[in-house]
Amino acid sequence: MKTFLLPDLGEGLTESEVVAWRVAEGDTVELNQPLADIETAKAVVELPSPYEGTIAKLHAAEGETVNVGAPLIDFDLAGDQAAPAQQQSAPAQQSAPAPTQTTADAPGPVGQEPDVVTAPAQAAAAAAGETSVAAAAEAASSDDKPEKVSVLVGHITVHGGKPTRAKRTWDVEPFDRAALERSEQRGPNRAMPPVRKLAKERGIDLQSVRPSGADGLVTRADLESAGTASAPSVQEPKPASTREKVTGLRKHTAAAMSQSALTVPHAATFHQVDVTETLALAKRGDASFLALASRAILLAAKRWPDVTSSFHADTNELERFAHVNLGIAVSTDRGLVVASVDRAETMDAVELTAQIKDRAVRAREGKLSMEELTSSNITISNVGVFGVDGGIPILNPGESAIIALGAIRSLPWNHRGEIVLRDLCTVTISFDHRVLDGREAAGFLADIAAVLEQPALALAR
Repeated sequence: MKTFLLPDLGEGLTESEVVAWRVAEGDTVELNQPLADIETAKAVVELPSPYEGTIAKLHAAEGETVNVGAPLIDFDLAGDQAAPAQQQSAPAQQSAPAPTQTTADAPGPVGQEPDVVTAPAQAAAAAAGETSVAAAAEAASSDDKPEKVSVLVGHITVHGGKPTRAKRTWDVEPFDRAALERSEQRGPNRAMPPVRKLAKERGIDLQSVRPSGADGLVTRADLESAGTASAPSVQEPKPASTREKVTGLRKHTAAAMSQSALTVPHAATFHQVDVTETLALAKRGDASFLALASRAILLAAKRWPDVTSSFHADTNELERFAHVNLGIAVSTDRGLVVASVDRAETMDAVELTAQIKDRAVRAREGKLSMEELTSSNITISNVGVFGVDGGIPILNPGESAIIALGAIRSLPWNHRGEIVLRDLCTVTISFDHRVLDGREAAGFLADIAAVLEQPALALAR
């Protein structure tokens, strides 16, 4: 039997979601046969089989989020068509009746945690009235279960024995010596860095959380449970409302946008541009308006190269790139995707039109590669397709500028000394104020406007 752990399907990912299984328990699979569709931060990828054999067990259901490194599939490499089954553990211990409430008062060092253990009603213990924690633990590992149990700090009083210094009472769970040993051997709770960071942000003590991950790791789900256990009413939906768990791409997008908004000093400026000639050119030729606007951005970026750079706060360095990898914001059924057209400055408007269309189609199909989803260094968002005049977008993490194109409106405009109807578009730039100041952002935006007002420039390489 081999257990296949979920691999890291993208740089730095800590979890992925099972979108759909392509196999079932009991199926025989070949090497590299697709097993499942797995959703990473921004893409749905096929997970190939690393073995030949029989699927003994699927550890996750469709729609379930699995941590990287957690068990995903059990393979029977012998090729037997045996139905998957849970490993039979030792016979379950019978549940003990509810323990009685007993009194206890035990002095000890200030701040010392009480030893909470239970023991069967053995005759020797009953006669003595007390037994040590170690002796009680040893006795608790036997098959005999107590009808009644009680707790002392540092001591145990067994039902049938003589209570000592009885003042307060507690109910206790049946003692599990193996669980105690595992807890002692495991030591302090462990968690991956993103989970530790989330716990710190929420003020949750990791040592107070019951871990459910592989090898005793605390998971995000454990933090969610810990964070809501004390106030379950907060999680209850309001009357006539529904709740839907945010998973997959929308979950990752929410985290990325929150991180960007909270860590980058955003600033923005906008400009209303006469795009009449550009729009007419797009209608006559083979280039889309978005591609022509992209050419304007690429030409302006040559004069203002820092708009495509990336600020590294940890080292206080500005990273500049040799090429412009243009990110195209695409709205999909799964959420927002930024698909990159790499080396976009080498393409004319017709080539850009084809590349943008290709990225949009494959983004909606979930077929973009991780490289195409992570390599952009400046982004354009065409919010005008939704009928809005403009907006102030949040920066794609790691980038210093994002441009939003609003809807094109026919409005009165002063054109060559006369008031006439012209096609106008509001162009907005959001930028990282650590990298660009107002002069640079405004200069970059003015250059974009100049090209859009004279679209012939956008066709030049």
